[in-house]
Amino acid sequence: MNEPRKPIFGFLWPKPDPDAPVDAAYRQVRHVRIMPRGPIRIAGLGLGSVAVVTATGTAILANVQEGLSLPGVIVAGACATILLLVLRGWVVGTFVNDDHVTIETTWRRTAIPWDRVRAVTTEAERAPFLGLPIRIASERTVLHLTDGTIARTHVYASSPDLWLRPEAFDMARLRLERWQRRA
Repeated sequence: MNEPRKPIFGFLWPKPDPDAPVDAAYRQVRHVRIMPRGPIRIAGLGLGSVAVVTATGTAILANVQEGLSLPGVIVAGACATILLLVLRGWVVGTFVNDDHVTIETTWRRTAIPWDRVRAVTTEAERAPFLGLPIRIASERTVLHLTDGTIARTHVYASSPDLWLRPEAFDMARLRLERWQRRA
């Protein structure tokens, strides 16, 4: 009866391992998200997940009840594809550990070892508005690599995690800079 209450979606924010070492030999091997999911991302993906799961279930049940038809199969396939994209949206972001920084996009995962990162800076550029393909003027944190290329992170002021929260943008940017200095 005296157990602490667990949040409904607590699995989205795992707690650190209480048995982990706390001495100088400690190494962070699990990926740590640079910034938590913002309220806009949680609301959008939560509602999107519920809507797509409901539509997919309805399309599948309609196909089972009516018998397979080409339009029904196409609708069920489209719903399943959209469901996979919405579920992938929960993972999109920038993650770090002691070995590398990982940039997860909808289609690709890029892992960059810290020894290849020369600098972490913030640049003014046109970035996606709330993760949509609409680009607006914004600030974005980028990684300058030793080979001269630039890797764009998900730490940008108009992202669904940081929009209208300048303090959260600054904290995420500083957190990424500190990881780079520490590595």
